[in-house]
Amino acid sequence: MELRHLHYFIAVAEELHFGNAAKRLNISQPPLSQQIIQLEKEMDVKLFNRNNRSVELTKAGMHFLTRAYEILAKVETSIDDTRNIHAGKAGVLNVAFTGSLNSSLIQLIHTHRTQYPDVKVTLHPMSSTDQLKALADNEIHIGFICPPIINPALSFQLIYSSPFVAALPKDHPLAAVPGPIDIKDLKNEPFIMAPRRLEPGYYDTIISICLSGGMSPIIQQEAEGVTHILSLVSAGIGVTLVTESAQLEYPKSGIVYKPLKYNKQQMDLYIAWNHTASSPITDTFVQTMKNSLSAEHEEISSII
Repeated sequence: MELRHLHYFIAVAEELHFGNAAKRLNISQPPLSQQIIQLEKEMDVKLFNRNNRSVELTKAGMHFLTRAYEILAKVETSIDDTRNIHAGKAGVLNVAFTGSLNSSLIQLIHTHRTQYPDVKVTLHPMSSTDQLKALADNEIHIGFICPPIINPALSFQLIYSSPFVAALPKDHPLAAVPGPIDIKDLKNEPFIMAPRRLEPGYYDTIISICLSGGMSPIIQQEAEGVTHILSLVSAGIGVTLVTESAQLEYPKSGIVYKPLKYNKQQMDLYIAWNHTASSPITDTFVQTMKNSLSAEHEEISSII
């Protein structure tokens, strides 16, 4: 059985007249009659009661008409879905992020899902190091990642930069000091840091901030992920430096965030993707990102 047999059958079933059905299908009547006979033989079912004056569906024919509509509808849906996947308008988009999924990233993902409702976005918290490997191995489509990014197979775009603040336990003496604090004031404090092997850019920037301020941090403990790190700070285990954006995303009650005097170093966050892998679903997300950044630039220009 071929799809054309279903189209022939439906035309006859709706017209209940072989001549009218043949005109509708733009074929002659004898081949149409032969196709219906062939269909009935293949199914071993009589679909029509017909004589010289009338054509009517049998009970089996009425049942098959319902099923024929369903089959063709499913075929059409499958074709549409396949076209959308080919165009990057449907499917599963795997997105990884390091640190916190801040409001800017959430808004970008929301914008993309609004434009492409048939794309399912799955989010994976993952260190920058692990993201680099996952992107190279095509295990994820998009990464929100901290530098350095040195793989030539990866393209990347700066999303935003965020200054650093000190995260202190709420009962820390410096927590009650008004205004910014000097990084040198933390020289004897135990620091909680992400392992350098997982976040080399983040780690090195914090070390650079400390050294530029005239002190070397005493790393008391390492922890993976900003949530875990800030939980340890809240418990009084030590202090740390986090980006200002993390402060906004994790306003923990047991922590006081303090701006840093004199520091101008920031942490950059990039969106990265593997440009050597053909992936329409990646391409559409990258285009959404570029459109969003362009719109933001135009908005800032109009304000200025």
